Amino acid sequence: MIYALLFIALTATVWMAGDAIHAGWIRSTLSRERDHIAERRRHNEPFCLNPAGSPALLLIHGFADGPSVFSKMAPILAEAGFAVRAMRLSASGGIPPEEMAGICLDTWRKDIQTELHALQAAEPGRPIWLVGHSMGSTLAFDAGLRNNDAVAGLVLLAPLIEPSNERSPILTSRQWFTVLNRMLFFSSVVRSGLPKDVHDPHIRKAYSTDRYLHRDLYRALFESTDAIVGHAADWTGPLMVVLSPSDQVVDNEATTRFVFSASNAVPLRLSEQYSGGHVLPLDFGYEQLAGKIIRFIRDPQQLPVFPEEGPIPPT
Repeated sequence: MIYALLFIALTATVWMAGDAIHAGWIRSTLSRERDHIAERRRHNEPFCLNPAGSPALLLIHGFADGPSVFSKMAPILAEAGFAVRAMRLSASGGIPPEEMAGICLDTWRKDIQTELHALQAAEPGRPIWLVGHSMGSTLAFDAGLRNNDAVAGLVLLAPLIEPSNERSPILTSRQWFTVLNRMLFFSSVVRSGLPKDVHDPHIRKAYSTDRYLHRDLYRALFESTDAIVGHAADWTGPLMVVLSPSDQVVDNEATTRFVFSASNAVPLRLSEQYSGGHVLPLDFGYEQLAGKIIRFIRDPQQLPVFPEEGPIPPT
């Protein structure tokens, strides 16, 4: 019994010492990351294109990302006549990790609500569509449910319903977070393990997400997915979902189950984009993807089979 207690005490001591060393290494690394964080901030300012257009599209980026993920697709949507607003979620797009502390789903809900109110005030009565990527799709669906009268339709690109577990040994990603969140006493900031799931080599070289994240950001992510799981059938408006079959970031099976549960979405369109990875708005085929979105928003009742051609010209 004594030896067992000594072993437990030694293991706990070693673990806590390792945790403290890791936290110190993170702090030391962050002191050299300030320039990178500031650069990401400069490249991820919110932007608006064709503000007088209609309908209005609010673009919502994903986890640890920023508005720049829509930099290629947004001009095509604006040229088609839509007002395009790419927002930046709190604690994202070039924020020092210590400023991410305390982030939660309610913060992101308020961010989106602020953007919706601004779009409504700019052009009262104009239809507003939400276009989300990855976790931004999760938040878009949540916002659609909470603002059913204000949101005309939803477009979800590689939506995050559950993270992929392909790189998660033994436990799921969610289980690992739960375990480590309870066992890390000093490491409030961790290095992101998100893969660069981009097929275009030029984009992959330039693309980056926030590298060091406060653990509260992960907690908010799972809070966001929990808020919509079980509520897929509550959305009754137009819904378009586009998946990357080779996605390394999200669990496509979980997404597909969610989509088929959205039985009251009218109409519902599920499409696959084979040319790109998870970062669909930037990757190979983004022009074709923009064309799909344009066609769906202009005529949601169209056939579910989309031609693989470039974006259609503006009306």
